[in-house]
Amino acid sequence: MSSRRAPHADGPLFRLLSLPTRLHLRWLVIAVVMAAAVALYGRVLLTAPPMPPSRAPETGSATSSPPP
Repeated sequence: MSSRRAPHADGPLFRLLSLPTRLHLRWLVIAVVMAAAVALYGRVLLTAPPMPPSRAPETGSATSSPPP
């Protein structure tokens, strides 16, 4: 049995995308992507405008009666 490679497995895009794996830096790529996602999420949280009081969620238990 001979193992066949996919026809696109030798292209420049494949070589570029597999570079972190070949250099044994996969964990670094994952850490950088995670750090970027956390930073973007934090920026959204810090720069979001406050919720107006008219749209704020109600507080209280589920058994409380609605306000009159």
